[in-house]
Amino acid sequence: MKQVYIIGAGGWGREVLVQMRDAPACDQDWCIAGFLDTRASMLDGIDCGLPIVGDPLTHEPQPDHAFVCAVGLPKAREQYARPILEKGGEFIHIRTPYNTEGYLSARVHLGTGCFWAARVQFSPDVHVGDFANIHSGTIIGHDVRIGRYAQIGAMTFVGGGAQIGDYAIVYPHATIVPNVRIGEGATVGAGAVVIKDVPPGKTVFGNPAKVIF
Repeated sequence: MKQVYIIGAGGWGREVLVQMRDAPACDQDWCIAGFLDTRASMLDGIDCGLPIVGDPLTHEPQPDHAFVCAVGLPKAREQYARPILEKGGEFIHIRTPYNTEGYLSARVHLGTGCFWAARVQFSPDVHVGDFANIHSGTIIGHDVRIGRYAQIGAMTFVGGGAQIGDYAIVYPHATIVPNVRIGEGATVGAGAVVIKDVPPGKTVFGNPAKVIF
């Protein structure tokens, strides 16, 4: 049985822990071994039933180890996942019991180490990049491309043919109309309605969404 380590013991890491404990594979295909975090005191005063057992930057993966990267910000997620990857570590997908294979439409490609929460709906021919996070209640239209390390907040609608760039962040309740492109490292504010392309690195907000940073 695989020993799974959660990278990141912050608030997002503890949310991921709860969803992992609900996963059908937990204690059947793998068990949760503990957190890896550079902040050894992160859980002081918090009893979540799981300790910090090491540092992701120095941890040495073993053949029976697997990993989940529960770090919210895209660049930080890459920073802490990369050392494990470079040492040959294996990352697994995490989905809740609501997300069985039956909720995935045809020809959905998932990269390494993806995470998605309850009631996420995937339409056909979607491509999800490595380490992308998709939060609960989100609808992903046909032919959508989601980049590496992208973060998509809860209750978001992504229309058919839209593209979300690497490291992009889409905050909850946003609407991205079909065929719009969100550039690499761009940020879409909560509740924004995006009707035209967002340049790389820019932040948009509002209805219709406009560049504010």
